[in-house]
Amino acid sequence: MAIVKKVGEETVEFLEEENLIKVTIPIKIIRRGGKSTISTPDGMVGHEEMEALQRALIQGHRWIKLLENGKFQNLEILAKKEKTDKSRVAKLIRLTCLAPDIQEAILCNTGAWILTLKDCMKPFPMLWTEQRDHFKKSALIFPDGNKDE
Repeated sequence: MAIVKKVGEETVEFLEEENLIKVTIPIKIIRRGGKSTISTPDGMVGHEEMEALQRALIQGHRWIKLLENGKFQNLEILAKKEKTDKSRVAKLIRLTCLAPDIQEAILCNTGAWILTLKDCMKPFPMLWTEQRDHFKKSALIFPDGNKDE
């Protein structure tokens, strides 16, 4: 049996204090057999098509924002609240240090970089130029379009 919920009304507002634009759209959350999908009004399905790396990168950005805003004092407290371990929180936050072009390719499915979560959970360099070289070794596809042999 599926559970369908409609959440919110379509709105766009500017939050001056946080310097953010908040967009709210009505969605349906459909649960079948323990699996949830998010369906938007135009019929696009979001959640089930998002890959693990995309979700991890988004989660990392969310967690780092919570820490930066002072909502949590450290990783341990955040991990307890999120019901996960501290090392996972640290690894997902580290994903936010990926080069902007790599993050954009991951989030927008541009195809410039095809990486897996497993590739990105291993240690990687912090310098963006070194990251590009590092991930060329493990990426399925990278910007010049060929896989190194």
